[in-house]
Amino acid sequence: MFGVPSRTLRDRVLGHIDAGNYCMGGETLFTRDEEETLVEHVETLAELGYGYTNVRLQQLAGELAFDLGKKKINKAMSNNWLAGFLRRWNDRLSSVNPRKLESTRAKCATPEVLDKYFENLKQVLTENDLLDKPQFIYNLDETGLQPEHRPPNIVANPRTKPQAITSPRSTTTTLIACENALRNSLPPYFVFKGKRWNPDLMKGATAGAKGVLSESGWSNGEIFQDYLKTHFIPYVRPTQASSQPILLIYDGHSSHKTPQLISWAKEQGLILFVLPAHSSHLLQPLDVSIFGPFKNYYYSECSTYMHQHLGQTITKYEICSIACRAYLKAMTPLNIQAGFRKTGIYPLRKEVISPEKLIPCESFREDKPIEKVKAMKAGKDAVGEFLRIKEERQQREMCSTCICGKKKVQKPNAAGTAITGDKYMEELEEYEKNKTINKAKATQKTMPLDSPKPSTSGNNINRTKPVTVDSDTDFDDEETNESDVCCVCKKSSPPAIHELPALKIVNWAQCDNCMHWVHLAFCTSTRVVRRHSTFLCPHCTQ
Repeated sequence: MFGVPSRTLRDRVLGHIDAGNYCMGGETLFTRDEEETLVEHVETLAELGYGYTNVRLQQLAGELAFDLGKKKINKAMSNNWLAGFLRRWNDRLSSVNPRKLESTRAKCATPEVLDKYFENLKQVLTENDLLDKPQFIYNLDETGLQPEHRPPNIVANPRTKPQAITSPRSTTTTLIACENALRNSLPPYFVFKGKRWNPDLMKGATAGAKGVLSESGWSNGEIFQDYLKTHFIPYVRPTQASSQPILLIYDGHSSHKTPQLISWAKEQGLILFVLPAHSSHLLQPLDVSIFGPFKNYYYSECSTYMHQHLGQTITKYEICSIACRAYLKAMTPLNIQAGFRKTGIYPLRKEVISPEKLIPCESFREDKPIEKVKAMKAGKDAVGEFLRIKEERQQREMCSTCICGKKKVQKPNAAGTAITGDKYMEELEEYEKNKTINKAKATQKTMPLDSPKPSTSGNNINRTKPVTVDSDTDFDDEETNESDVCCVCKKSSPPAIHELPALKIVNWAQCDNCMHWVHLAFCTSTRVVRRHSTFLCPHCTQ
């Protein structure tokens, strides 16, 4: 009556087909349960940021079939199998082009960091009565511009590989952009590379745009403070009579956190709020919704310029006019509003940050990240059990990385906090004070011993810091003070020095954080420490 083949009905009646576990078409190599397990594994790796390509998925399936005894040779599956597999699971799997994510961003974007950030942001907004005042919530960021552009698709003979002429990659020009949660934007601010100002650099600029020079073409502390004084404040607060606090959210570059800048900002009623490190792809409105379209418009304008000026190239004198046109196209009210909404700043909602975007961090802080992700999907009970087992393992493996019981002097972390607050300023002053005291004590304690005497082959040489001894030197570690040994190998002389065929001078360096000494080139990857530079031992860099 319905056109169902009699053999199909017979297989169902005889129990040859499981009504709850079947697939259309002929019999597949893997059972339904085996394929579903493979699908879950592929999904988990993709969420961690290590997804399978088509070729690697075929290789994985071939190894699985060989391990299960379904194939006699360990060979990758065919393209036909891959097409059928993706067709059967098209509601969960598909071949897509992923977005690249730097390892530092994946490592630093953790749920704990985001929770602390939103907690501090809510506190700042509440204390300054800014929850319902989007016109006083600003976001600032920088991006680099190059004359070289990415050419768009063109119409050409399909049997040829056409070429597109671009400008050479030369100097970098920095663009500083700013917007507020009320969907308004400030004119662009350019930082050109050079030492002598030329008015032609701002040729074709939009109204209100400004430009300055730097030796590298990148922003620094002096330029950033000039931007706030001469460009930001005049637009956001035309009159000094207003005492309304203004919140400025930006990244934590070192040039953006100088003590002079913090003191000036407090006098102006400007709240400087630093984003967590390497989290701008999630929390920076300009990165989320503006700079992507801006770069596309910029490349398009560069291509238009090259098409209209045959035989010419784009220089730094054309960048301003090209970037200003792209800036106006990208800085639309809808794009600005979407950026603040998707980052959870206005309206304040941390739930908009999808938990799936934080999963890649598990591969850097878990010994078994795949099991952790599967537990997260299983529910609260499974996650609680996983964390309990992990905590017990960490307690068993816990060991002291410091050779003495002194508390390390840690610099206050500005990520995710308002650095113009009294608490951060007090912590910064305390840190500088303790650092000065500890350095003075360490200098007195580790004064060089008597100069090494001339020696002949076979004689021992007394070690002095920062110069040590030859490979024949042997010390009794039990009789050596803790301050006279390396904080990594716990030895006066690195063990690897005995394997060298010739005499080797071992250099030492003192950690600026814990004040301990360490062997250079043997117990740390650093070989030379320059004067006035900061050095951290391997324990303090973890």
